[in-house]
Parts: sequence; structure tokens; C-alpha cells
Amino acid sequence: MLKVGRLIKDSPVRWDAAYKVFMGACETARPRYYEEFLENNIPVPTSRQEGGDVRVLSIASGSGEADSVILKKIMQSRSSVYNRVVEPSREMLRDFKAMVQQDTSLGTVKFDWRQQSAEEYFSDSDGTKFDLAHAVQALYFVDDHRATLQNMWEQLADGGHLFALLVSDERGMGKLYHEVWKWFPHGNDRLRTCLRTSSDVTRSLESSGISYVIAEDEHDVNLAECYKEDSEAGRLLLDFMTQTSNVYAHHEMRSAVLEYFLRHSSSVDGKILFKVGSTAIMARKSEQN
Repeated sequence: MLKVGRLIKDSPVRWDAAYKVFMGACETARPRYYEEFLENNIPVPTSRQEGGDVRVLSIASGSGEADSVILKKIMQSRSSVYNRVVEPSREMLRDFKAMVQQDTSLGTVKFDWRQQSAEEYFSDSDGTKFDLAHAVQALYFVDDHRATLQNMWEQLADGGHLFALLVSDERGMGKLYHEVWKWFPHGNDRLRTCLRTSSDVTRSLESSGISYVIAEDEHDVNLAECYKEDSEAGRLLLDFMTQTSNVYAHHEMRSAVLEYFLRHSSSVDGKILFKVGSTAIMARKSEQN
């Protein structure tokens, strides 16, 4: 049975391989486009106490690439940083720790490692308040993104910042997510899969009365490999774009997705370029007098 939007749950190993292929297929004139987008939009928090640590909560940090960019931006103006890292994968935490050991610029950060899912972490909260809580390309994978956002918000100190980054539903992959679900629904709520987009997050914040601002960026992904019959890279890329495992084996879905790509792509020098948009969503908790 085709399990739409469940790639990381069906096969975390395949998801990781597909993610690497996706990153390799990204086309941009800015080699550091992802890092620059984070650097330009991440709120730089201040400590609740003068001279105290800036406290950062990272949800589903993975192997730490985004966290590294965020921490370095904060350390440009803040000397003391405490980072609580919540990540369920032992392998990802191992890679994150290895990166920290190799990158001396992170040596002054006080890391608190938590090998837990977001749900496990929030169910066992110790009451610590944070100046920044972020989830970068992570809210697809939590069980309930609404509950995760609310828990992140509740753990912010007064004046603290909430930051989330995920695909925009205004273009590219976000629109594809909605199309895939429309073509191949299987009885469950879309929001119980990984096919979540920026508007799902903003609606959740609005329903909780939380004001926010957004920033958007986009780049091209070269999907030419998806049209090569014997390309394993193309199969992995197709899986990642749809967040669905082994799409190649399902002729109806493969044909529909490839046709969709052609309708919404441009062809340049043998490349099939498809726009992918990212949305950064930022909210700040009011300071109490």
C-alpha cells in the first residue's frame, strides 16, 4: 500500500540518503544560500539576566548544521550561550557532537544533549525558560506540530523568540505537497503526515493568538535525474520531493508527479529546474512589566 507523506517514518535511512541527493541537486548562485537565509532572519536573543547565559532550545536538531549557523550568529554579540539540543536519533547526536569537537568556534557553548523526541522532552519538562526556541525544517516530523509550537512558546522567557523554518506553500514543494495529498489521500489527516507547510504553522499560531512575521527565500532544484529510468539518485530525489517511499514503483503516482514537475519547471541546458521556497516564521513573547 502506498503510504503518502511518510518517508522518514517508513525508512529513516532512505530519507537521509534522499536528503543528501536533494541538497546536491540544489542550484543557486549563492553557495551559502541556506546559511545566509538563517543568518539574516534568526532573531538574536538577549539573556533574561544581565551577564547570564543566552538560553537556546533546539527542537529536532539533526546533525547540527542549522544549529551551528544559529549559534555562531548569536555569539557575534553574546558571549555566553547555553544550548539544549533535543534530537531523538543517536546517530544524529553523535554526528552533531563530532562537529562540535572539530569546530573550535563552538567551544564556548554550553551544550545540554537530550536524546528524546519533542514529545518525550516536553512531557518531562523541568521548567527551564529559553530566550530562543527554534525548529528548523523539523516540524514535518513531530507527531503534532500544533502541540510542539505551543510547548515551545510556553517554554520561552518573557521577551523570548520563537523561530520556525519550513517549506512555503506559496511555491514549489509546498504546493506539490497539497497536490500529492489531493491525488492520493488515504483516509488520514494530511497534518498527520510530513506533508506540512508554512501555512499550517501560521494558522496554528493565529489560532493561539500569537503574532508573527515571515521572510521567504527560494532556489531551484534540478530534477533531471528523476526522468532517467535507471538513476538511483533520481528515485531518491523523487522520494524526497514527495516525502513518500519508493514512488518509482507506483506508476500512477510517479507519472502524476513527473508530469507536475514538467508543468511547473523551466528547462535550461538539459536541466529541469523546479522552484523550492522556504519560509521563516518568527514570533516574540511579550515582556512583562
